[in-house]
Amino acid sequence: MTFLLLLAGCSPFSTHAPPSSVAVPAHFTQDPAGEPSDLSAWWRAWHDPALTWAIENALKANPDLRIARDRILQAEATQAVARSTLGPTLGITGNIAGGGMDWRNPYDIPARDAGTDGHLAGLAATWEPDLFGGRHAETKAAHAVVLAEQEKLHGVQMAIAADVATHYVQVQSLRKQLTLLEESLATLNRLKTYAQARFAAGQAVLSDIQSVDEKINTLQARRPLLQTALNASLRRMAILAGQPPESATVPVSTTFLITPPAPAGELPDTVLRRRPDVAAAEDLVSARLYHLKSTKTDLLPRFGLQFFGGDGRLRFDGIPGLSGTGGLVALTSYLPIFTSGRIHARIAAADAQLDEAVATYDKTLLSALADVENAYEARTSQDQRIRDLSAALSQSRSNETAARGLYEGGQRTLRDILDAKLDTLSVENALTQAVAQQQIATVTLSYALGGGWH
Repeated sequence: MTFLLLLAGCSPFSTHAPPSSVAVPAHFTQDPAGEPSDLSAWWRAWHDPALTWAIENALKANPDLRIARDRILQAEATQAVARSTLGPTLGITGNIAGGGMDWRNPYDIPARDAGTDGHLAGLAATWEPDLFGGRHAETKAAHAVVLAEQEKLHGVQMAIAADVATHYVQVQSLRKQLTLLEESLATLNRLKTYAQARFAAGQAVLSDIQSVDEKINTLQARRPLLQTALNASLRRMAILAGQPPESATVPVSTTFLITPPAPAGELPDTVLRRRPDVAAAEDLVSARLYHLKSTKTDLLPRFGLQFFGGDGRLRFDGIPGLSGTGGLVALTSYLPIFTSGRIHARIAAADAQLDEAVATYDKTLLSALADVENAYEARTSQDQRIRDLSAALSQSRSNETAARGLYEGGQRTLRDILDAKLDTLSVENALTQAVAQQQIATVTLSYALGGGWH
């Protein structure tokens, strides 16, 4: 009776994971009201065939997806190994031997060396019943790891889609910034020609020309930086699609993207269930819990069955050979008494691993919630910035039109027109960058909400 009570006290089935310490809020503070949308292929809401092609092509050819799938195969193989321990092991054995014998006898009767040979072959089987569920727990732990790897694959898909879209936006923005830069340089060169003419007529000083030269040089210094960033984004898109960056063919539409509305109506519980990193962290908690249960069963007795059946023969020269067929069945048992603390140390390590997994899960939850809040706020701030810059651009264009009218009426100089044009181009450039940041914030928000995989 005492022995059974000890076994009950050691049972691994009373093992539980520590509870999460994160209180999930009911709503996101920045989430606009509305009906939730399907985010599995959020890029299609942008209505740009080139963007859709770039993302979906990368989702077929990206090397990271191959790596993630191979890790799933490895985890599945490990699960198969763990499952195999639940059944018996069967095998065929065979031995053959030969040699000689040097007979000794007290009567000094001469005897020649006698040769000997023999063989033994048969079927062997062993089976250890999983009475306390240790092997079943390891199998469940391995299955949880498979699920975690599958979620990581989904996470890779999400990251690839967001990365492609981000660089697609940057390519469009950088190309437009380069176009605006060339327009600004052309305007400055006209202004320089005008300043030189006024200087030659004695109506301007040399510093007027030098001031224009300074602006020209400053703008020209931006050109290689913009071109380098543009080429880097194109190369990144090529790599994401599994192409060599030197010979990349990455189509980017010349029609600029229209930013869709921010996803609305998303609840934290729904987002957390959808995010692969949260699901993977939860699966790893399950894996650690089952591993701890399995480790605890090492304190309990183990029982096994062994069987051998076969045929054998043993022969000595000059003596009739012996042969026979038979079988042997054995019941084995083992109970650890003294292991120098090895088993308890393994249990302590497994318990710490479980606690670490729960802490990692909590950290992942907090990071996911912060990702969404930050992405919503970034989108909101860029929306406001675009409204302000759009108003500024409208005013700048009105000023440019007014300056041109005054010039035609003889009340303004050509410099006034060119300065107004430069102001307009400067505001338009700032608006171009703001739109790109708004679009990137939208991509980041879709990613943070768990969108991007089917």
